[in-house]
Amino acid sequence: MNPAALRALIAAAVALAQAGAGTPPLGDAVLYRQTEVVRTLIASGADVNAHDDTGMTPLMVAASQGHVEIAELLIAAKADVNAESEDKTTALMRAASANRGDAVRLLLASGAKVDARNLGGMTALMVGAFGGYLDPVRALIASRADVNAHDNQGRTALMAAATNGDAAVARALVDAGADIRVADVGGGAALTYAAAGGSGEVVDLLLKRGATPKPADLVLAAGACSAPTVRVLVAAGLAPGGAADGAPPLFTATGENCADVVALLLDRGANANARDKDGRTALIAATAAGFTDVVRVLLQRGADMDAADALERTAWMYAATQGREEIAALFEAEKSRRKK
Repeated sequence: MNPAALRALIAAAVALAQAGAGTPPLGDAVLYRQTEVVRTLIASGADVNAHDDTGMTPLMVAASQGHVEIAELLIAAKADVNAESEDKTTALMRAASANRGDAVRLLLASGAKVDARNLGGMTALMVGAFGGYLDPVRALIASRADVNAHDNQGRTALMAAATNGDAAVARALVDAGADIRVADVGGGAALTYAAAGGSGEVVDLLLKRGATPKPADLVLAAGACSAPTVRVLVAAGLAPGGAADGAPPLFTATGENCADVVALLLDRGANANARDKDGRTALIAATAAGFTDVVRVLLQRGADMDAADALERTAWMYAATQGREEIAALFEAEKSRRKK
């Protein structure tokens, strides 16, 4: 296309956008990294702060895509670095959530509010930490982002990093002064999130920095089927059988069909014949659910095949009445082995 035709096409697109018809073409040019088209559109008077149909400005698009050169052009043309979408998300948050470290640094240098919050109360640091994006997190920390800011549910960036399981991000936050003991509105601390996410490395980091583990953390780790996390928590002093008044981790692991965690808990001293409030043992629960591998682990470690629940039903009976033929065969083999 010759230059004159290109200019005419761009002029028509600008006019269409200014009339409110559809997505501003400047946003399209930004999205597809058409730098020269962006230059021409800006020179032609395109609105650099127009929101598209999704509520994003051209600068938000450039930030989320990591198009730093185009972002520089937009900023030079007076694009608002602190413009917000309907949910109050800013370009800085979009850059952090997309792991665009260079865009984060540019926006911060251009006056972006480092601790701006969206409708959920999240900051750019929180969304970057949740994604496990170390480069944006470091850039935000260097610009003195509040590492202890919390969202509407009381969750912090450290909790977000713990959820993601990224130990490098969690370490950067702790080194910058993140409070490891603060709790969200539900009482969960960063260690709670790390345990629930099955991140043994983050759990280990937090324990070494002074976090205090609770029996509930072991239950969460068991439910996450994370043997490494369970191993770290037991090594930190938590009883493998759980608290006397709480749910035994063994039952949680059994309910999630986590054979390796069941084996670990038993090997560390959990009672294979402990009962839940309905009088069921882990063997009964595993049999009823058809979890063959868990049944095998329990039998290998001495689980009582004749124990009955509150309904006076044994694991044998559940295997027979529910058609668990493979499990029934395991019972027969184990019965023969134990007679020897």
